[in-house]
Amino acid sequence: MHNELGEFLRARRSDAVLEPVTNAGANRRRVAGLRREEVAAASGISVDYYTRLEQGRETHPSDAVLDALARALQLGVDASEHLYRLRAATSSPRIARGDEFILGQRMAALVEAVRPNPAYALDRLSNMVAANPEGLALYDGFADLPSGERNTCRYLMTEGRAHEIFVEWEEVARGAVAHLRAANADNLHDTELQALVAELREQSPLFGEWWDEHIVERRRASLKHLRTQDGETIARRYEVLRLPDEGIRVTIWLPEI
Repeated sequence: MHNELGEFLRARRSDAVLEPVTNAGANRRRVAGLRREEVAAASGISVDYYTRLEQGRETHPSDAVLDALARALQLGVDASEHLYRLRAATSSPRIARGDEFILGQRMAALVEAVRPNPAYALDRLSNMVAANPEGLALYDGFADLPSGERNTCRYLMTEGRAHEIFVEWEEVARGAVAHLRAANADNLHDTELQALVAELREQSPLFGEWWDEHIVERRRASLKHLRTQDGETIARRYEVLRLPDEGIRVTIWLPEI
């Protein structure tokens, strides 16, 4: 049986930025992050109970316990929400929503309407379901790929050109991995997701490392620097619109700053 809640807790308490209050500034610790007993103490629960959470022998902690764990592990808003969703997650198959063809038409009309601003729509797996020409051009080489193979997370993790285009490549790529987990929190064992994760693990050891850290963060508005084909570096802000019922997010890059 999968134990996503336990795996998430183990990964997050191993974050090197975490330190027990009583050990702040110590330099002789042999393990990164917090030990089980330290998380338990900071959360006000017993070590035995916390151990059962990590081992999957306790799967329904109370809201108070989850809130305390989120504080102890210094989780952000998205990661805290993810913690709650893991408690409620089931193995039920994902329900298809709407007609994919009609959805694609709607998204195509939307991104076309904001031209000349680059824009594209991504599904829960970061597949590009629609893009205007300017948005497609941001991912050099995408126009040459069949529409079903245009995956932005794969591109960022495996395509060397991504390092040249996105000045803050590591931040952007880590964010893509974090969003992939957040967007699929309701069913992390979905077969399509697992196939993509397996593929990216094989192609990019760094993806596997970041995925195993269980970082959870949804894409939000941000400012990034892009290198153009003529070598110029430009700053552009983007906004992310989410359509939760369809499992779609739309990214619109605003005019140059």
